[in-house]
Amino acid sequence: MRLFVSSPLLPLMLLGLGLAGHPTAQAENVYLLSLAGGVTPRYEGSRDYQPVVLPVIAAEFDNGVFLNPLEGLGYRTQFSHGVFASVALGYDDGRSDEDRYLLPGSDHLKGMGDVPGSTLVLLQIGVRLPGDLSLSATLDQPITETGRGWGGRVDLAGPVWSKPSNQISLTGSVHAGSDRYAQTFFGVTDRQAANSRFDAYTPRGGVDSLRLTIDWTHVFTPHWMVKTTGGVSRLVGDAADSPIVQSKENYLAMTALVYRF
Repeated sequence: MRLFVSSPLLPLMLLGLGLAGHPTAQAENVYLLSLAGGVTPRYEGSRDYQPVVLPVIAAEFDNGVFLNPLEGLGYRTQFSHGVFASVALGYDDGRSDEDRYLLPGSDHLKGMGDVPGSTLVLLQIGVRLPGDLSLSATLDQPITETGRGWGGRVDLAGPVWSKPSNQISLTGSVHAGSDRYAQTFFGVTDRQAANSRFDAYTPRGGVDSLRLTIDWTHVFTPHWMVKTTGGVSRLVGDAADSPIVQSKENYLAMTALVYRF
């Protein structure tokens, strides 16, 4: 699994579980402990899925510091007119050419070699909109293994139904990457083509995927809640035409029992 990163697919489940920092200021320190389970694709564009069960820890502090699996370790600040910004350090586990539990990879990619993990700087800026909507843009810039290229996304999130014990929200996302990013995750070099079942392919950077998630939170007590998410993503552009892509659509479903203190 790609921990401490906001790049595509597997971290999406943690976004849906609501464990990412909220763009509004915190009046107190908040800690979350969770046990999450569900199913996710083996890699972006895979037709195979794997079960996932894992503990999750997140924290948000009243001084703006946060720690969570989606956004990493960072600092968020508020400005006037609902504008917010954050900077964080994260890590992406890359991708393997063999099946790995909790980590992106598939035997279908045999011969492609591994995409090495990378430490990232995550830069985000956003604004609160009327209707409790939140619009944000996030850039993932690698500071190790920089040859993999940069990625980024734009998110629009907001509630669709809210009661004291139940809340449902939607998040729409558009992801894009540089030419190097497209080559790393969707391209096939001549050497990879010689070692694998795939033809050589050189994609261009740009928008590569669209995503929609729905998140349901049921609150039992001030400390206990269940968070469930369902999501669908679709590859577009050159990414969708990659020979390593088995399915342009990917789905995920996750549920977590969360203790807040």
